[in-house]
Amino acid sequence: MSKLTAVCVSAALIASVVQGTAQDWPTRPLTMVVPYGPGSGADVLGRIIAPQMSELLGQSVIIENIAGGGGMNGSARVAKAPPDGYHSVIGTAGTHAQNKFLYKNPLYQPSDFAPVVLIADQPFVLITRKDLPANNLQEFMAYAKANQDKLKYGSPGNGSAGHLACALLNHAIGVDITHIPYRGAAQAMTDLIRSYAGFWVTRLIRRRGEPAFQ
Repeated sequence: MSKLTAVCVSAALIASVVQGTAQDWPTRPLTMVVPYGPGSGADVLGRIIAPQMSELLGQSVIIENIAGGGGMNGSARVAKAPPDGYHSVIGTAGTHAQNKFLYKNPLYQPSDFAPVVLIADQPFVLITRKDLPANNLQEFMAYAKANQDKLKYGSPGNGSAGHLACALLNHAIGVDITHIPYRGAAQAMTDLIRSYAGFWVTRLIRRRGEPAFQ
């Protein structure tokens, strides 16, 4: 599970800004959409960079959480926003790479956005309750094979990067563990803490230039 997923801020097409009005921008608050629920990795990133953006631009940056659809709902909001540079979204590999191929009729295309900056790399990390009788991946695989009917795994939603990562892990182990889709990572993590037989593949936030593990 060492594959990295790049997280970037993608803005609705800002041609009008680039073509001559940049000196007048911004003149009002900006909206940054987080296409996942509060407490998710994308939400944490957004709330880290929003104050810095606000200071640099001289305008408030408002965080708006719009969860659902594996990040599609929030991303679609920005894709359909006026192309004036006042709306952006915390994009992920799921929202701007996977969804195009997972959905027959996606609500937007990656070409509807202009990439602004790469914020962080997020390696996937397998997390279980600390009292699950598995101390490493090999022990977890053995436990999963013997107890797959007892296990469940959560994700931020059907088709999300977390869902696909867990599905890949299922396939690699050779088990069929039940998927429980949520509208955000925070809710899934809360239920994981409450449930003995569960696991979660999440992404460890690493800002650019920082080591993945301390």
